[in-house]
Amino acid sequence: MVPAELSAFRDRRRVPLLATAPTLPLYALWWGWLATGGGDLAAQVAWAQFAGRHGDSAYGLFWYGGMHTANYSLISPYLMAALGVRTVTVGSGLAASWLAAVLVIRAGVRRPLGPALLAALALWCNVASGRTTFALGVALALAACLPLTGDRRPALAAGCAALATAASPVAGLFLAVVGAGFLAVRDWGRALALLVPPAAVVAVTTLLFPFTGEQLMPPARVWPPVLLGLAVALLAPREWRVVRLSGGVYAAGTVLAYLVPSPVGTNVERFAELFGPAVLLAALLSVERFRRAGRHLLIAALVLCVVWVGKKTADDLVVSTSVPAWAAETSGVVRALEGLGANRTRVEVVPARNHREAARLAPYVNLARGWNRQLDMERARLFYDGTFSAASYRAWLDRWAVGFVVLPLGRPDGFAEEEARLVRERRPAWLEPVWRDPHWRIYRVRDAVPLVSPPGEVVGTTGADLLLRTARPGTLTVRVAWSPWLRADGGCLARHGEFARLTVTAPGAYRISSGYGPSPRPEDRC
Repeated sequence: MVPAELSAFRDRRRVPLLATAPTLPLYALWWGWLATGGGDLAAQVAWAQFAGRHGDSAYGLFWYGGMHTANYSLISPYLMAALGVRTVTVGSGLAASWLAAVLVIRAGVRRPLGPALLAALALWCNVASGRTTFALGVALALAACLPLTGDRRPALAAGCAALATAASPVAGLFLAVVGAGFLAVRDWGRALALLVPPAAVVAVTTLLFPFTGEQLMPPARVWPPVLLGLAVALLAPREWRVVRLSGGVYAAGTVLAYLVPSPVGTNVERFAELFGPAVLLAALLSVERFRRAGRHLLIAALVLCVVWVGKKTADDLVVSTSVPAWAAETSGVVRALEGLGANRTRVEVVPARNHREAARLAPYVNLARGWNRQLDMERARLFYDGTFSAASYRAWLDRWAVGFVVLPLGRPDGFAEEEARLVRERRPAWLEPVWRDPHWRIYRVRDAVPLVSPPGEVVGTTGADLLLRTARPGTLTVRVAWSPWLRADGGCLARHGEFARLTVTAPGAYRISSGYGPSPRPEDRC
C-alpha cells in the first residue's frame, strides 16, 4: 500500500473512531443509570416481553383490545427479546454513529470530524430518549446509504432499505426523503434503491396487518423542523444538490404531516433531530468565505438545532429516568388484580406521564390502553377531542369491556389528566373502590359489559389468547379488535363491526388466538 493510500485508509478509520469513542461513556451512563424503563423505553420493554412470551403470535391482546406486532416492527421486538432491550439499543446507536461518520467522509465534507461527532451525539440523544426500535431502523438506514457512495451497489442498498423499514417504518420514511432528493436530480438508480423498498414493505405490511391510527402534530411542533429543512435547502453549498433538495422535501413533508392526519405526526421531527446538527455544521464548514450572510444564518440555524435537540433530550430524561414509588411497588396491585379476576376482563390503567404502567402491568392483565399514541387517538378519541365527560367515559369503558379501572398515584399523562381527576376526585357511583395501597387504587366498574357476550363467559386471558366457555350453542360477540389473523379452536370466527363474532355449534371451551402462517380464509374459519 502506497503512502497516499495508507493515509486515506487511516483517515477512513480515524474519524469514525474519534467520533464514536467519546460517546462510549454516555452509552455506559445510559445503560447503568438512565435506562430505567420509563418514557419511550416502556414500549420497547413491553414489546420485548410479548415477543419473548408469545413470539409465534401475530396479534397481541395486551394493549388496546388487540394490535399486530408487525405494526410496531417486523424485527425489533424479537431482536430485543433475544438479546435484551439495552443491548439492541446501545448496539444500534454505536453502529449508527460509526456508519454516519463513514458517510460524512465519503461525502467529501471538509474537516469531517466535527459533523461526525455531532451526528454521534445526536444519535446518543435518540438512545437516551428510549427509541430502541427507531435506533435499529436508523442504523440499517445508514447502512442502506453507504452502498450508494463510491462503487454504487444499489441492490445491497435496496436490501438494507427494506430491512430498515421492516425495523422501523419511520426510518424507512426518512430514507424516502433522501430518495426523493436523488429523484429530483434524476439519479434513478439511487432514487429507486431508497424509494421502492420502503414503499413495498409498508404496502405489504399494511395489507397483511391492517392498521389505522393518528399521531399528534401540534402547531408549535411544526416550525423547528420546517426552518431547519429550509436552512439546509437554501444555505447549503450549491453543489450539494441532493442534500438541498432533500431539505426542501423534508420541510414540505413536515407541513404535510401537520395538515394531513396520519400515523406520522410529530415523528417527522426525528430526521432533523438526528442529522440537522451534523448537516448544518458540515454546510457551515463548506460554504465560501464571502457568503457572510449565509454563514451567519447557518450559525443561527445550527445553534437553534443543537439547543432544540438538547432540550428535547433533557425533557425526555427528566420524565423517563426517575422511578416513582408506584412503579417500583407493583407486586401488591398485581396480586390484587389476580385475586379480583381481572384476567377475565379488560383493565383501564390511567396512563402515567412516564407510561411505566404500560410495561409493568401488561404481562398480567390486558390493558384497554397502553403506550402507542397512534392507537390511543384512534381508539380512545374522547381523551383528545374535548368530548371527555363522565358519560362519554362510561360509554368508552363499556365499548371496550373494561371491568376495572386502576389509578397509579403519580403524575398522569397530559391527555389523561381529566380521567385521573374524574376517578380520583369526582368518582361516579358506578366506580366502586375495591382495593388500595399507598401507591395504587383499583375500582370495579359496576354492571360492566362483559368481554364475551352471553351465553359465553371468559375463563381467562393472556397477552396472546382468550379462553372462553359457553353452556350452549350460539353466537357470541367477543370484544377484541378484529384482525384477519385471529382464529378460534373449534368455532367459526368472523368480523362483527370493529370486534369479532364467534359462532359455536356445541357447548364447551373455546380458545381465540393468532399465529403466523397462512391467514384462514372466511370459508375455512368454521
